[in-house]
This record gives sequence, C-alpha cells and structure tokens, in this order.
Amino acid sequence: MFRTLLHHPRKIRLRRALFQIHLWVGVLLSVYIAVIGLSGSVIVFEEEYRHAALRGYQYDPAQVAPLADVLERARAAALPGESVYYVMAPSKAVPVYSIYLHGGTRGRRMLMAEATSGALAAEQRRTFMDWMKDLHVYLLMGERGFIINCIAGMGLLVLALTGAVLWWPGVRLWMRGFVISLRHGWKRINLNTHYAVGIWTLFIVSWWGMTAIYFLLPAKTAAVVNRISRIEGMRAPVAVPDAGFNSLADVGAMLREAQRLVPQGTLSGVGLPEVAGKPVTVYVDTGRPGDFSHRDINTFDGHTGRLLTVWHYGVNRTAGDWFLWLMQPLHFGTAWGLAVKIVWALLGLSLPVLSVTGLVMYWNRYLGKRWAVVRAVRR
Repeated sequence: MFRTLLHHPRKIRLRRALFQIHLWVGVLLSVYIAVIGLSGSVIVFEEEYRHAALRGYQYDPAQVAPLADVLERARAAALPGESVYYVMAPSKAVPVYSIYLHGGTRGRRMLMAEATSGALAAEQRRTFMDWMKDLHVYLLMGERGFIINCIAGMGLLVLALTGAVLWWPGVRLWMRGFVISLRHGWKRINLNTHYAVGIWTLFIVSWWGMTAIYFLLPAKTAAVVNRISRIEGMRAPVAVPDAGFNSLADVGAMLREAQRLVPQGTLSGVGLPEVAGKPVTVYVDTGRPGDFSHRDINTFDGHTGRLLTVWHYGVNRTAGDWFLWLMQPLHFGTAWGLAVKIVWALLGLSLPVLSVTGLVMYWNRYLGKRWAVVRAVRR
C-alpha cells in the first residue's frame, strides 16, 4: 500500500472516500468559506481604517487622560437603564477612548472620548468595518452566530487535511502540484489553480480551522495541549467563585493597583460586569500600547476591589504556551506590522479562490453533465 501511495495514489480506496468528504464539505461550506475569507481580508486593516477615520484626533502617549476619569464621564452620560461594560484606551492606531455601553432602549452603542482631555466626543455610528467584523466573527447573528461560525470553521481543517491527501499526485509528478500551468484549456487551469493555491495555503488554512476549535472550546483545547506539552504561562487563572454581593467597589482604585503592578505598562482597558459586584477585569499592555498579544489580565473582586488573579498573557515558557499564544496572532495576522497584514489579506482571499475553483470543478465533473442531460430531455 505504501508503494501504491507513493507512485499511484489514485488507486487507493481511502483516497476515494476522502475525495467524497472533501467534495461535500466544500460544496456545503462554499458560500461560508468565500464570505469568511473576504471579510477576514478586510478586517486585517481595521487599525488603518479607524486611524484614517479618526485622523482629526490627537494622540500623545505622554499626555493621555486617566482612564478612571473617562469612565466616570461615560457613566454620567449613560442613558437611563444603560451601563458601561468596556472602555478601551487610545493608541497610535486608534487615537481615542472607545466606550462601549449596553442596556436601555438603544441596545449596544459606542461613545468616543478625546485621548488628551478625556472629553466625550460624538457617538460612534456603526461603520462598514464594524459590519464586516460582526460578519466575520458573529455572522451577523450574535452569540449563536459565533457558535455556528466556529463549527463551520472546523470544516476548514477537514478540507485542508483531506485536500493535502488528494493533492499528492505521486513521486514522479509532485512538483507540478505547486505551479499553475497556462498551457492547457481553462478547465485544466482551474484544476491546477485549486491544487496550487490549496497546497501553498495548507498551513494557514489548517491553522484557521484549529483556531475555530480553540475559540469555541478554549479550556478543552488547552487541556489537550497540556497533555502533549505542559502549559505554564498560557494557563488561565482559576475562576474565583462569585461572593454574591451587588455593590461595585472603586474601579479607580483597581486601575491604580493594576498600574502599580506594572509601572512600565500601559492601561489598555477595563471590563465591567453586567451585575455590580461580579469580577472586574483590567488590561495592562506590557508591550506596545494596543498589542493584545502581550498584556497582563488582572481580575478584581467587584465587591471588595481585592486583586484575585493576574494572567501574564504572552509570557511563554513551553511549546504548549507558544502553541496557544499563537492562536490569535496567526489567525488575525495583525501583530507584526503592515507587511504581514498585506500577506494575511492575500491569504484570506485564497479562500474565495478555492471556493470558486472547487465549485467550477464540481460543475465540470458532475453538475454540468447532469444539466446537459436535463436540457436534452426537455428538448
């Protein structure tokens, strides 16, 4: 069998079964794959988009208004029944405070505050980038859409693994699978394009499929990884049981404590609970401001203000740490500058290319012939 696999892989029955799996998963997810690839290529440039939209605002990292002051102003400006659930500090890319509110009669909305003065600016209306991000993450369906997205995203891993087996043409012809020859007819060019784009993007498409599993089941994924390579730095702190109180301690004191723990760090945001008294999360960037891949995540008791846990996210000591840490940076491609973002945008566009060329192959091999028979019968 091994010799047959090396020289005549098409004769193996398992390959035929994998072909059917690859075919039907690809057909069923074709529209999803195209949409997720296009939207992902767009949101890679979210920082650049927002920076251009906010070019009238000034940002000086040495003169940023205290986050606690901005939070109090936002609370005072909240509508009846509305509460602040997250405040994101300004950065070079997004030079304003971003304040997220929910509840009340207007649902979720976002306010902005000037970085230097902390004065509230105009309400941020939903932009094209917000719509694309919602499409890519939630499929425009909220939390239910996120679950559907992750489940469908696992199909990318199935397609990548089965596609790698189907791509292998044998020892004698294996080099041809990496190039697109224009010496043949359009059907053969379409086939070669599907094969070549698929093999060149095999790693990143497989990774995107694995991240879908991680985003849906982070704890279970970490448990599996921990069995292979011990997780230390990327081990999330154990959640502390809620004490059941419904009063909120001084958030400003929590912010000061988080800053005291990492004087050289930058307060990047604070997450507030929906119910007063539940834990408050304070984020401190230990790398460049706005870099989500290196930050301390501090959890405070919302009732007493006592520090409960600190997660030094991005401090990796083992192979398991690195594997889990890379889940988000390699998925989004936004952690290493503009050049990498351009590469990731092009990689994202490979998904609609694979989807379209795969559907064309299906038409050429099956649907087109059936359609010709139906037309002949009608005549």
